Amino acid sequence: MSAFFMMVFLMSAGLAIDMGLMYEYRNQLQTSADAAALAGAVGLGNRDGVVARDSAMAFNHRNRVGDSTNTLAVSDAVAGTWHGSTFYARNWTDDSVYAVQVTTRYPAQYLFGRAAGFTTKTLTATAVAVHGSAPRLGCVRPWAVPYQSLLDQLGGGYTITHDLTQADVAQLATATAANELILNQPGTGEGAPHQMRAVDLPAAEYSDGTAGSPWNPSGALYTRAISEDCSALATETNFSSHPYVTVGDWLQGMPGEKKGDTKKGLDAMPGCAKSGNDVSCSPAVQVDVAIWDTYGQSTNKICSGCYHVKYMGVFYVTGYRGPPENNVTGYFSALTSSPQAGGFTASPGPISKNALVR
Repeated sequence: MSAFFMMVFLMSAGLAIDMGLMYEYRNQLQTSADAAALAGAVGLGNRDGVVARDSAMAFNHRNRVGDSTNTLAVSDAVAGTWHGSTFYARNWTDDSVYAVQVTTRYPAQYLFGRAAGFTTKTLTATAVAVHGSAPRLGCVRPWAVPYQSLLDQLGGGYTITHDLTQADVAQLATATAANELILNQPGTGEGAPHQMRAVDLPAAEYSDGTAGSPWNPSGALYTRAISEDCSALATETNFSSHPYVTVGDWLQGMPGEKKGDTKKGLDAMPGCAKSGNDVSCSPAVQVDVAIWDTYGQSTNKICSGCYHVKYMGVFYVTGYRGPPENNVTGYFSALTSSPQAGGFTASPGPISKNALVR
């Protein structure tokens, strides 16, 4: 009986080791697929055509699976479009493509399973990445960033009536220069074209014309909403019934300049620290924000003194400049991230995202 149970124990241990190896190989394979898909999506955003496929294959090859590098077949990296939860294959040179699907494969070798007649098992992993714009976001900070400040980076003297083109988006995606955004400064008046506003969340009036239930937070709550992680922020901002801010929403401006509360919130961000009267963030902290174009009464007159959301986007915060300026500093740029609630659109937006959707 001892000999029998010893055999059972050894076989079980061998099976456990083999299964552990298979899971490890599978995770490595998924990492390889994710990297390849994202690299391909970045290439599509750069209008690289077939070269984008070469980038996908190169990044796949950089990720080892087991004791070897993984090599993609040409047919395993496919360009196309992404709608809902479905990928539709297209040609790499088609102007309409903005998504990349990659399928990686690996012939995993059994160790102890060979005693039971098992030799290899072909593992596969699939990833889909897209290059697009965020039409709505579920983890926004309590700020409305001025669209005019974004347009100024294009250098063409554009006004807020200008809608971004694909060429504009491509130019903005490479922005790295720091810019100061005026935060609720006295004397500039609400709705000043370059003014970054502290706003209530969620919307006071939604893009479909229905009324929202925005908070009217204390300074402490506003401060926490700047630096909290997304799960805590969703609870604080009561996004349970409408879990995102989207283009066309109207956001109610908060009273006051929020100088001290903003500084405290930025100081609490991971990677940011006070330096005298200033706050410095190194590296810059990426945050999702609403980008406003017009100020005034909402479409259905549900709120007055509200900021209309022109786009949703991403702002990299480099810090906060203290008195007498009291300005938030940072820049707009492209972002590689996981998708937020609401997904993506292939239409031009102010900030492009390269993100895994599967």
